[in-house]
Amino acid sequence: MRQTALAFKSKGLTLEGVLTLPEGLPQPYPALVMCHPHPMLGGNMDDSVVTGVCRGGAERGIATFRFNFRGVEGSEGEFANGDAAHEDVRAALNMVRRWPGIDGKRIALAGYSFGAGVILRNLRRFKTARSLALIAPPLSSIVNSRIVKDKRPKLFIVGQNDRLVSSVELQRALDGVREPLQFREIVGADHGLIGHEREVGEQIAVFMEETLQG
Repeated sequence: MRQTALAFKSKGLTLEGVLTLPEGLPQPYPALVMCHPHPMLGGNMDDSVVTGVCRGGAERGIATFRFNFRGVEGSEGEFANGDAAHEDVRAALNMVRRWPGIDGKRIALAGYSFGAGVILRNLRRFKTARSLALIAPPLSSIVNSRIVKDKRPKLFIVGQNDRLVSSVELQRALDGVREPLQFREIVGADHGLIGHEREVGEQIAVFMEETLQG
């Protein structure tokens, strides 16, 4: 796989990201945009779960793009608790859709913790995403979310021992959410998912492979 550091614009701010492309496979590629966890807890695009998801996608022929939200690491602007984070996600989706060699009609969106919350709270802004993968999303972001009626394929992943996002409570919160819906519990994992990055990456890659077929 080939990795390229990129700069892109979000409402006049220059953000940084990394595009990973598969090698030895025919274009155009399906693609996945990955959103990182909260920077106040050390989250950025180099988080091990984020990179694990991107690696898993590239190994299965899916281009991936991870980026730093505004105000995080080398991205311009102020983070401001993520008030404008949805603008950055939308800008990332638009950039990837137009990238040479990528099929703009086969784009997926994934997020981990804070990143998953941004997606859930702003679903109507991300209509170009064909499927969604949410890792340990804040339970508060599911309440009153449009995810209940969203028609797109959805995958939720959470650690069995996650003390921030209870697996049982997440399953309960997903009652009534429109199909297609998949739920995966990572045995022995907590919110950090340390040591389970490859498993999470593979779970999402298989899901994206299924839902981004031509």
